[in-house]
Amino acid sequence: MSYNNIDIDEADVLVYFQNLEKVNRLTSDINKSLRNIAFTSNESSKLFTPIVTRNNLLSVMQKNIESTLNAVSSVKELATEASRYEVILIKSIHEVGLKPYIQAIYKLDDMLEYIKSNNEANEQNAEFKGVLTHLKELIVKSDDKLKYYFIAVLNSMKPFDPQINMNKKIPFPYFADEFINELSTILDYFENMSTNSNIHELFIKERTGLILKSMAYLEPFTKQVTKSSNAPYEKGSSGLLSYTDALLGFISNEQSLIDDLYGQKNDYKSFVIGDIIRPLLDAYVRIFNNNMELVKSNLENAGLFSFEMIDSINEVERALRSNVLHDYEPLGECLKKISKITQSLFKNVVVRIETKADQMSIIPADNGVTEVTVDTMSRLRRFSEYKSGCLSAISHIDRQSWLPSDFSAKESTYSNKVDLSKPLVLLSCFLSDCIDLLCVSLERRVHKIISPSVGSQVSNSNSSKTTQKPRIGFFIIMNLSLVEQIIEKSELSSMLGTEGSARLEKLKKRYINYLVSDWKDLAANLLDQVFVDNTGKVASKDKDQLKEKFRKFNEGFEELVTKYKHYSLSDPSLKNLLRSEITSLVLPMYERFYGRYNESFKNPRKHIKYTPSELTAILNQLGK
Repeated sequence: MSYNNIDIDEADVLVYFQNLEKVNRLTSDINKSLRNIAFTSNESSKLFTPIVTRNNLLSVMQKNIESTLNAVSSVKELATEASRYEVILIKSIHEVGLKPYIQAIYKLDDMLEYIKSNNEANEQNAEFKGVLTHLKELIVKSDDKLKYYFIAVLNSMKPFDPQINMNKKIPFPYFADEFINELSTILDYFENMSTNSNIHELFIKERTGLILKSMAYLEPFTKQVTKSSNAPYEKGSSGLLSYTDALLGFISNEQSLIDDLYGQKNDYKSFVIGDIIRPLLDAYVRIFNNNMELVKSNLENAGLFSFEMIDSINEVERALRSNVLHDYEPLGECLKKISKITQSLFKNVVVRIETKADQMSIIPADNGVTEVTVDTMSRLRRFSEYKSGCLSAISHIDRQSWLPSDFSAKESTYSNKVDLSKPLVLLSCFLSDCIDLLCVSLERRVHKIISPSVGSQVSNSNSSKTTQKPRIGFFIIMNLSLVEQIIEKSELSSMLGTEGSARLEKLKKRYINYLVSDWKDLAANLLDQVFVDNTGKVASKDKDQLKEKFRKFNEGFEELVTKYKHYSLSDPSLKNLLRSEITSLVLPMYERFYGRYNESFKNPRKHIKYTPSELTAILNQLGK
């Protein structure tokens, strides 16, 4: 083809198509290359991913190995340090010493807490788990060892017979300061460890056990009150009293021990002392109730022991005032029961006086002392030996509870001005009432024996029907003399007090008036009407009456002096009192009568036997 024939435009198109073909071929080549690159990249990715993953894993493993090596190093250090303390803890506490031993446990506990707080992740590792387990087991074993040591220290004090110590007046055994410090140190350790330790329970158990075993020495002696059913109780002879004294000693000891061991830890002190003492009180209540039954079954002979029982239980309650058991109910019940028994004893004494007096069938020879007087004063004297128990019992009753149903106020020397709200005054009133009743009962009985048809006449010294009044007066005065002697030689004197003494004097005055009633009648014979006239002379018609009066006086005086000599009075004070009473009744009246009429007769000595001085001399010799 000839280029001369080709159009220019066609030529341009042709060139364009040629270039376009080249571009297409080039683009196709580029696409192929890109596909090859993509394929190669994909293949490369497949090849590199495992390599990267493995590389990452190797990196982690490297870190883990380093961490493990560090952990192993830490475990090795902990184990090395723990082994040093373990060497201490496997030895005996005596060998190591208590404080170093406890210090070693504290160190292990600190290590345990450190591992738990700073190596939580490592706790699951076998290495750390083994160390933790070993540390825990070692601490538990060491704690147990410490408890055994604690018990051993407590058991260094052995059970003993408290009676031996009480007889020798030496204190009950107590821990030395060294042991107190060790026990206190161990208690502090377990408190500081904040574990659910039973250390306090161990302490309570050991102390209670030791005391109960010691008290067991005394229990056999509490099983009887009197030597036999018919033997009267001897004051202070009951085994319960020693048992009570021992209990009081142990209560005091334990309170001191708790104070020494627990210091200001009042919460612990309260329940510990309570738990130690409660079993002791339970044993005491059981023994107390047994003794109470023995008393109730033999009130006649063992009744007075109840006063010592009430004293004993009051002492125990006083010892518990600052204790958590200050209102221990079983003790309160015992006190109520024994109080009822002691209160009944007051009424029993009154009933016994009346019964014994009614049993009297004859007046003792020489108007002497009766069995009922001896029995009554013996019982009242024995009451006086239990003063505190009597006061405690009588404070819950009133006077009406012991007075007899047929009591008459005029027979009593009681004054309603006294304050019976005071136990001591009420007790004095009881004793005086018993003495009153004794004399009144004797008087009634003597009336029936001497004059059965006349009946009882008491406290009426002016009764014209009582013809045997001097004899009755002497009889009762003789019995009152013994009453006074027993009072003076016993605690009855202080228990009667001023009011009781006044009542006794009043009672004695009553029967002295009985005794001197015939002397009073003798003196009454000298009472006259006016026998003198306006000139001062006795009329002739009245002289015979004067002679008769002097005659009656002379005869009566001689008779009474003779009768008086038959009275067997051994009490000097009573002799002086009677002599004084007789003299005061007779002498003033005689001196008056003698002074007025001794010159009324031509021969005075024929009618007047005694001058006042002669009469005085005879009266002064009465009873000597």
